[in-house]
Amino acid sequence: MASTLLAYHAASKHSFSGYADSPGFLDWETQPDPFRRFEGSPETPLDLPSDGAGPCYDLLFDRPPEPAPLSLRSLSRFLFESLALSAWKKAPHSAPWSLRVNPSSGNLHPTEGYLLLPPLAGSRSAGVFHYSPLRHSLEARRFLSADQWEEMVSGLPPGTFFAGLSSIYWREAWKYGERAFRYCHHDLGHALGALALSARIHGWRSLVLPAVGEPELARILAVEHQQGPEAERADCLLAIFPDRDNRLDAATRSFQLPAALLATLRDQRPLGDPNRLSSDHLPWPLLEQAIDSAAYSGGWPGEETISCPAVPPVVPLSSEGASLLLRRRRSAMAMDGKTSISRDSFLRILSQLLPRGDSFPFALLPWRPRVSLLFFVHRVQGLSAGLYLLLRSPAHEASLRRELRPEFAWRTPPGLPEALPFYHLVEGDFRELAAQISCYQTIASGGCFALAMLADLSDVQERPWFYPRLFWECGLVGQLLYLGAEAAGLQGTGIGCYFDDGLHDLVGVRGLPWQSLYHFTVGRGVVDRRLQTRPAYADLRRTAGSAESAEKQAGSFGTPQEKACAQGRLV
Repeated sequence: MASTLLAYHAASKHSFSGYADSPGFLDWETQPDPFRRFEGSPETPLDLPSDGAGPCYDLLFDRPPEPAPLSLRSLSRFLFESLALSAWKKAPHSAPWSLRVNPSSGNLHPTEGYLLLPPLAGSRSAGVFHYSPLRHSLEARRFLSADQWEEMVSGLPPGTFFAGLSSIYWREAWKYGERAFRYCHHDLGHALGALALSARIHGWRSLVLPAVGEPELARILAVEHQQGPEAERADCLLAIFPDRDNRLDAATRSFQLPAALLATLRDQRPLGDPNRLSSDHLPWPLLEQAIDSAAYSGGWPGEETISCPAVPPVVPLSSEGASLLLRRRRSAMAMDGKTSISRDSFLRILSQLLPRGDSFPFALLPWRPRVSLLFFVHRVQGLSAGLYLLLRSPAHEASLRRELRPEFAWRTPPGLPEALPFYHLVEGDFRELAAQISCYQTIASGGCFALAMLADLSDVQERPWFYPRLFWECGLVGQLLYLGAEAAGLQGTGIGCYFDDGLHDLVGVRGLPWQSLYHFTVGRGVVDRRLQTRPAYADLRRTAGSAESAEKQAGSFGTPQEKACAQGRLV
């Protein structure tokens, strides 16, 4: 299995001599519907929250707010700030398309979200619910008895509920072909970050439950019998609970879904039927092999996470509200090529990318960091242009010193905190190289800085299922970069198209274990004034949350393909 995944990784690389296999064109007739619906499922519309700034974004990294009580109202805001629509966009002579709080490669959104909830006022019973971002509603997939719920949460902190995530690979493969596996798991990492940050706003803590395998998760989410290219593949289950105690015992980390409950659900037909997303599909055998090779059967207890030395807070803190930032986040389509970022804002971003303090939000992932960051600094006040490295774990230093070019200086930049593991490797103007390596995209050279996420793939040899989890970690880092950029008055963009080995050649990487899994850029975004923006749920607000209104809104945009006609351009 490991050899299959490593072969996939090599075959799905872009290079200066050619790109990974993809359709090579956009077949608009088969573009997937961006919204999964379960037709015939009982639906619970959620009240739409009023827009609000929320607690200070920077302060979330120091301490959580007081926990909010669990209710349909608090869950509505939790989803509103994590997986919901954030706006509708429209270009001249095209149909509108939606944006979401959680970013996605090509705005194709392969990630589907579920909640496993106790009985709440206003709901029928405990159960498993699919979240519909179009309608801002919960679609029931399974109802559970009170006894079944109590069995499931036995031994977990009081007030626990669960969030589950799955992927529909076809949504990305439609455009990106073989490289879709990478992008689906980037997106899942971004969704994890969005959920963790929204949970923190509510005073809740979130943890990916490491021992839960895909077969039992697929059963509880009621996706195990989906087949074909549009099938959802169960990815992970999160426990979410009041953040009153930062200590997590072994019972929480080793949590598994009750075998008796899973046996009961074996022959129980789920509520509702999944809608069809496309009229036709292209096969991608290498992608299917990677999906099957990375399947996780469960049982891993996870690892103890680590913290880096705390970096002294930078004053002044950003006063931006976290809720506002989460919903305002956008991907820049171009950078102005001239704006610089202040030293303090840059340091704030760096410090928030490190596991520190109570390890929020990186304790979400139950493993030690596997990703460190190579920076192309273009315009950061007080720093020379050049290549830099942020070590996100002390365990990375010896290996990267051996791997990277021997002429690199590894100097601590003057004036930076000694506790910050940020090293100046070489001075110089790397703007042109940054653009070339990022598939000749000038967005990588026009920002204040760009970066490549170097991941340690040594775990893949023995644990093939760890391969997608490396992309989750990259996506979580990317989500913090997006929000850190917004807090600094700038914008970010994830870059999935880059020449893998072109980057490796530049810095001296000769092969495993270190590989670049994701690129990113931060700068002043150029606004495309041809685009019109509409509020995300204007029609729903006018009709007090009517699900019928959501259908009317969607129908006014034409067919599913027309509704998403610009999906390949915007995130």
